[in-house]
Amino acid sequence: MLLWTQKAAQRSRQLFLLFAEALIIFYLALDALAAPFFRPLIRWFAKLRFVIRLQDVVAALPPYAILALLAIPFAIAEPAKLLAVILFATGHRFVGAVLFVVAYFVTFVVVERIYAAGRDKLRTIGWFARLMDWLFDFRDRVLAWVRATQAWASFNAVKRRTAEIIARLRLRFGLG
Repeated sequence: MLLWTQKAAQRSRQLFLLFAEALIIFYLALDALAAPFFRPLIRWFAKLRFVIRLQDVVAALPPYAILALLAIPFAIAEPAKLLAVILFATGHRFVGAVLFVVAYFVTFVVVERIYAAGRDKLRTIGWFARLMDWLFDFRDRVLAWVRATQAWASFNAVKRRTAEIIARLRLRFGLG
């Protein structure tokens, strides 16, 4: 009986890890798909005079004030992404898509600008610096693992073919 429960526990753990890996891959794939759409917006937004002034204000704040300022939009945007996917999957496609775009805007533009402005002061908080180092290391290891999968290779092949088709269409219709 004990052996059976150990095997069941091991299978449950394996299923949980498989599910967790699938969620991580899904999340990274969404980020990989969304990021290119936001890059031009991020560059444009970062050059706005009022954004530059706000970044200067953020950079002048004490480290924990910057952390609080960073935590608020992050704590709203990350769960909103999950809710957007759930809404989209349950048939509320328009609302899910709008929420998805807004959540990614907040993450890629607002959170990124606050972090960029306060990064040096945030790294003076010991636990935060260790946490960020761990997160970046974890992200890099997960990305390396994901990039080694056949699914990633297939995704990149589709992405490449799509870019080639778009380039041919742009040439054919004289869109530069």
